[in-house]
Amino acid sequence: MKVIVKPLNRNAWSGIIQYKNCHTSLAPYLTRTGRLYTGLTEEDEKRLGEKLRLDLNPSSPFWVTFHIKMSGKDLILDTEDPYDEMRYLFLKSHKRVANGLGDRKATANFVIINEEEEAVESNKLSQIKRKAFKEFDKMTVSEMRKCLRLYGHKAEDLSNETVEFKLSTLVEEDPNRFLSTWVMNTNKDTEFLIQEAISKNVIRKVKNIYKYGTDIIGHGLEETILYIDSPENQDLKLAITNETKAK
Repeated sequence: MKVIVKPLNRNAWSGIIQYKNCHTSLAPYLTRTGRLYTGLTEEDEKRLGEKLRLDLNPSSPFWVTFHIKMSGKDLILDTEDPYDEMRYLFLKSHKRVANGLGDRKATANFVIINEEEEAVESNKLSQIKRKAFKEFDKMTVSEMRKCLRLYGHKAEDLSNETVEFKLSTLVEEDPNRFLSTWVMNTNKDTEFLIQEAISKNVIRKVKNIYKYGTDIIGHGLEETILYIDSPENQDLKLAITNETKAK
């Protein structure tokens, strides 16, 4: 397997990744537990140590001088080579290296890219996005308005075109959230009723407590949905529905 280690960001004001003749050394460091970070498991230490004829135990003098020099150029590693595999494992969880483009590690200055894995993840995201937009295309404008309410957006006064554009933007930004918020949300109608009732002060929400009149009907949204949808509380649900529509 071949992986590429790239500088993560350019200097914002100079546009330079790395100044000429400069480099960054990525070396072992002490973790919060006081253990030396090497990126290797005990099994890795033994297996790769035998192949490389090196003592890779964290207490070994090997790690005192070990470092990987990074310049502005890409570092290409072939994990079929034992030494490159050791370097890959060292970098994979290093605090200054992001493991893939989706890793949002705040301390990272470099990123490891496994082109095959990135392609697989990209294909998965494309499939999810296609599914989300397929479901989006089935929606009526009325359903889009309801969906926007579940996102926390008031859509009653928006034009149809604005509603469609606003929701399509949300689907594009996070198709997984759209699928969970609308497509796979079996409680979306009751959740919409609750959000509408809150917006019209029929239901009052105080921190995580939901109240109808003086009665507490739930602690948290999920509990409130279960309470309102309970067969013995259908008179309450009808009262909330009628009062919300009347306002």
